[in-house]
Amino acid sequence: MSDKKKVVLAYSGGLDTSCILAWLLEQGFEVVTFLANIGQDEDFAAAKQKAMIIPDVRKEFVEEYIWPAVQANAVYEDRYLMGTALARPCIAKAMIKVAIDEGAQYVSHGATGKGNDQIRFELGAYALHPSIEVISPWRLPEFYNRFKGRKDLFDYAEKNGIPLPVTPKAPWSMDGNLMHISPECEFTRFCISKSQECVDGTVTVKVYKGSVFVTSRSSPLSLYNEELVSMDVQGDYEPTDAGGFIKINAL
Repeated sequence: MSDKKKVVLAYSGGLDTSCILAWLLEQGFEVVTFLANIGQDEDFAAAKQKAMIIPDVRKEFVEEYIWPAVQANAVYEDRYLMGTALARPCIAKAMIKVAIDEGAQYVSHGATGKGNDQIRFELGAYALHPSIEVISPWRLPEFYNRFKGRKDLFDYAEKNGIPLPVTPKAPWSMDGNLMHISPECEFTRFCISKSQECVDGTVTVKVYKGSVFVTSRSSPLSLYNEELVSMDVQGDYEPTDAGGFIKINAL
């Protein structure tokens, strides 16, 4: 048995995650590479030579993510179906399952430290496995000070003999999945009632001069946590976490 710390890496085989894989090995981690099959145009036979674990989550992606989004008419600016955004929580769920199965203490990803994907991956991970630790290299000074841009990544890959599907002249990979191809699936025959199964309770409203105001609401399935909002009890909340929220908004 290895004494190394084990990490599950969400691995696409592109420039960033290929270099992150080598970097994690440098840091002394035992790395489990993971690639979720979400319907992307991928040579999975070739990918198995790189990725140790490739779960097929296409059915779950359609049933639990694509179809509810279609039901809710979740189209960004009336034209973008947000297939990439929807896929991230699905990938995170599969990644956490692998982490549990493999006994890994960490998960890692290649999302930039400036974008939304890091939030989708990490909030999904923490929601499903609160004690998991996330390694986000693009937010670690020891990583981003060493790799200041894609040229540094290419140089690192060349130095370490890391094969890449991209070149310095065309460094970007395409991010496809089942939804970006098309959301055609037998599951879309179901109606919106599925999304309403856990909706229950009473809402009191006030109607005044064409406006509607909610004055009270109650539900036997409420997620309201009195201790979390109380000023008298700290509850399951770490006050220092608010610092990150304030810094981001202050930007």
